[in-house]
Amino acid sequence: MAWQEEDYGVIEDVFVREPWRKRGIAKYLLTQALKYLKSHQLEKATLMVLTTNKSALTLYESVGFYTDKEEIRYFTKLN
Repeated sequence: MAWQEEDYGVIEDVFVREPWRKRGIAKYLLTQALKYLKSHQLEKATLMVLTTNKSALTLYESVGFYTDKEEIRYFTKLN
């Protein structure tokens, strides 16, 4: 998904099912999303990814994304 939020673009939920991975599909989807956002005169785009997801980090960096900041999330079990 890609949409405008204030003066920047947001990309969310980039994924490809396991049997179709490693074929350039995610990179294609990302480049199309970036073209879409740019066509709407947006100068920046953002996305979030787990820092442990090395393959996603590599993919995002390959299309020009870089790390801006990290978010820490806390969880607890309710049992």
